[in-house]
Amino acid sequence: MTKCLTDFTAVKTTNATVFHGSNLDVLPFMADNSVDSIVTDPPYELGFMGKSWDSTGIAYNVEVWTECLRVLKPGGHLLAFGGSRTWHRMAVAIEDAGFELRDNIAWLYGSGFPKSHNISKAIDKVQGGQVKVGKAFKVAGEYGDRDLRDPETQGASREEMRHKADTDDAKKWSGWGTALKPAFEPVVVGRKPLSGTIAENVLEWGVGGLNIDASRIGMTAEDKEKSANNWKPHGYESKENIYEIGIKVLASNQKEGRWPANLILDEYTAGLLDEQSEDVSRFFYVAKASKRDRNEGLDELPETQASKMTGRSEGSAGLVRIREDGSIGENPYAGKSGAAKNFHPTVKPTDLMRYLIKLVTPAGGVVLDPFTGSGSTGKAALLDGYQFLGIEMTDDYLPIIQGRLDWAEQQATQADEKENEKLF
Repeated sequence: MTKCLTDFTAVKTTNATVFHGSNLDVLPFMADNSVDSIVTDPPYELGFMGKSWDSTGIAYNVEVWTECLRVLKPGGHLLAFGGSRTWHRMAVAIEDAGFELRDNIAWLYGSGFPKSHNISKAIDKVQGGQVKVGKAFKVAGEYGDRDLRDPETQGASREEMRHKADTDDAKKWSGWGTALKPAFEPVVVGRKPLSGTIAENVLEWGVGGLNIDASRIGMTAEDKEKSANNWKPHGYESKENIYEIGIKVLASNQKEGRWPANLILDEYTAGLLDEQSEDVSRFFYVAKASKRDRNEGLDELPETQASKMTGRSEGSAGLVRIREDGSIGENPYAGKSGAAKNFHPTVKPTDLMRYLIKLVTPAGGVVLDPFTGSGSTGKAALLDGYQFLGIEMTDDYLPIIQGRLDWAEQQATQADEKENEKLF
């Protein structure tokens, strides 16, 4: 029996539809030139937390991106997150499919945890040197091993908890590891080739450009004054000439906000930048997804404990997070007290997805996410009045997607009602 698109439908709201299945099965049923933008977070192909969907090679499959190109309108943009170690292979596949690679956006954050192997400690284990082992939780990386339930070790400094080399060979390699701390994720910016000139394309298809003004970085009154002063040319403070007039025009434009950049920061890294430059932040910034953000709309779902979220056994190193000062915190999706209703391990923050969607999608346009996950792209799209189409193959995530999309649509409806009340 021949299938049709509705046979894949699993999640449905007024303005969103998510199809259950492989994107290679679903995409061929979608119409040519039918979506305005594609904003997606594909697998990084790292085998993250042992998840099978993160090691299939699908993100490198040219056929997937060829289908994405077909359903996207001419001039439409594709934004695809990638891992810092593997994004280049995805970018090549996207380009091979026929997309123009226009840029890359770097999302920087300060909350990454180094997944490094302590070489000195490894040598001690091989050569029979002394290695401390915690009683309850084994914490790897630069902090060594310790019992996190022991109050005496919870307040220990980073230096105190670091493994002390014992054998002579281990001492030679003290301080050496195997990985850097993750602090950014790249976003590939692709565009389907234009049909004619940019002017002809946007008039015919309604896409092709970036929504610069709607994505400008907001400025306070203090920021605006500082910006205007910075634009004054040296030696022309008291002279009215064509050069100074041009500078005043630039300063006036700045009052609407700064031009969006191909760099996005979290609040922590933005603060560090401000400290270094003694100037206001010039970039959009957003923190990683909070527990509240992850779980909005999921009140009716049960909480999932660490073992299912991470694929690790209770008491393992993956269920805790060591803060910069050496103190102990919870992983955002792990630990008994950190159980979550949304157990997807790589949830993107809603504010980040709203910003990216707004940058490349016309008002009311159709956003496609062929790797829907827990529905972050869809949630962001519905909150701002866009139409959403998604594809997700993992059964367990469908109830999460339904709850988050229902919640977002309800929030958007309530916002519209309040706006209408103001008008009348």
